Amino acid sequence: MRLRVLDQGHRPRQRLALRVMRLVSRTQVDPVAKVTLYRPELFGRPWLRFVESAMRGPSEWSEGERELFGAFVSRLNLCGFCVGVHERTSEMILGGDAGVDRLGHWRDGGFPPKVAAMFGLLEKVTLEPDAVRPQDVRVVRAAGVSDTAILDGLYVGFLFNTVNRLANALDFRWGSDADRRGMASRLVKNRYHVPDFLLR
Repeated sequence: MRLRVLDQGHRPRQRLALRVMRLVSRTQVDPVAKVTLYRPELFGRPWLRFVESAMRGPSEWSEGERELFGAFVSRLNLCGFCVGVHERTSEMILGGDAGVDRLGHWRDGGFPPKVAAMFGLLEKVTLEPDAVRPQDVRVVRAAGVSDTAILDGLYVGFLFNTVNRLANALDFRWGSDADRRGMASRLVKNRYHVPDFLLR
């Protein structure tokens, strides 16, 4: 359900920033940005610190692999908005052979063993969380993934399981394919960073 307040209820500083974003980019403003800027002290500030760390902070996973994990989890949650944006970010960072066209049948091969093992754990955590057992983690370790990298992958999974639910519940969408590509380009360029003055 689309909430009008998330389009029109921002404070003056954030409203001005959203207007500038729209004018500069000449595309629709990312609805995730609208939600996080609506009440930044509640959801935006702490959440965006976590997002920037999970997606662009130090990790054994590359930035492109983390984008791929985000697109993968979004597919599992049937979140068309996030799938469209993060498949594009994956392609932009990893190149044309990112594998986004194979995410729906990832078990058929084509992904590095470590990435495929992480897909398996993310799939179970997303679709059958109550069924996750220590053996599921051991399988990922056996593929050569360190405990730190497993944790980093699970942080990405948590992030997208949260955002996918917001996107589906609040009817996030882009107006055109140009909007989708623009949102992806800005994420790659800005590295998920939002200036502090917008979060006050």
